[in-house]
Amino acid sequence: MALQVRRGTNAERLGITPSEGELIYVTDTKQLYVGDGTTAGGNASIAGTIDSLLADSTPQLGGTLDLNNNDITGTGNITITGNIQATGNINLGDGVGSDVLNLGAEISGNIIPNTDGAHDIGSVTKYWNEAWINQLNVNSQITAERIQADLIANDSTLAYDRTTGAFIGTSASFGNITSSGTITATGTVTATSLDGDLSGSVFGDDSTLLVDGVNGKIVGPVDTTTAVRIDGATLGNGAPVLRTFGFADPTIGRNAGSQMLINTARNDGANKPAVVQAGDTLLDIAAMGYDGNSYKAAMVIKMGVDKNVTVSDENVPGRIILASYDNTGNFSVANCLIWTSTGKLSVGAGDAPEAKLDIGGDTLLGRLTTTQRDALTAVNGMILYNSTDNKFQGYENGAWVNLI
Repeated sequence: MALQVRRGTNAERLGITPSEGELIYVTDTKQLYVGDGTTAGGNASIAGTIDSLLADSTPQLGGTLDLNNNDITGTGNITITGNIQATGNINLGDGVGSDVLNLGAEISGNIIPNTDGAHDIGSVTKYWNEAWINQLNVNSQITAERIQADLIANDSTLAYDRTTGAFIGTSASFGNITSSGTITATGTVTATSLDGDLSGSVFGDDSTLLVDGVNGKIVGPVDTTTAVRIDGATLGNGAPVLRTFGFADPTIGRNAGSQMLINTARNDGANKPAVVQAGDTLLDIAAMGYDGNSYKAAMVIKMGVDKNVTVSDENVPGRIILASYDNTGNFSVANCLIWTSTGKLSVGAGDAPEAKLDIGGDTLLGRLTTTQRDALTAVNGMILYNSTDNKFQGYENGAWVNLI
């Protein structure tokens, strides 16, 4: 026959004080209690055992918990007041980005990755807001939209002052500098290439002026082999020029050797009207030589307006003058080859030729012997002087005939 003890709900248990040794079974919690004659409801029979951790909503340990090489697993939160000391690996989160580590405390000690150059701080889509760092040492590169800081050289001197926006020192050398604004440098800037606007003068490695930023001139290099100059120098008529030098003597600068000059402005002498007029020269190409004191022009090609044709609003009739200077440095149209806008060629006949070919001054026809004449591939209309027969002859109707 089974032994049956007192039983009831937990509320009923708490309403009595069982005698010492009396057992009470609680039907709703399925727990067994033992009376001591003084405690209302009796004492739990599982007190002091592992089952009491499950039954007690706030169980307490009486000493240090030793896991004995076992794990603690479960779902829930761990709340601890005090220090946590751990050796070995600490894994937080599952690595898919849904877990969050909240830190409300300061960090004491170094944060060092377990391998070199393998881990990031932040990502391309999630940035840290601000960072306060006493010293930043970067092994590879810094990529930033802007940097607000002074730049300090290796000798601990100030190389760039962020307050004034100026590079400081006697020289500054950089690899690539990309700027959408203005870079102001005091001293020397050495660069392999420049893409953008440049304000100021430019000097060569030997400190010679290449670009004059004050007067707005490209001066160009000067050496012992070749040189080019583009500037606002005048040629006695206010015309800017381009000059190329065959060679230059370093003892006297550019003023030595041969020179080719291109005058790209109007040149009509002392009279420079506001509009293009007949006779104006629009472009000069001159070959010049240095005689030890100054440049002397040897030959000039002038391309300008045909003075004998009216200038209209829609087009400018032009002409070409090919001239050689005499030993006084002058030339005249009587000694020039002039090609007009109407297709007429003047050979020493002035600047208004009357025929397709207008030859001025003495004219010497070809002087050939009869043997030389007969070796020609003659066409009707050819004229020559036969030095064998001492006759002017012309090729007429397929044969050579005497003209007089």
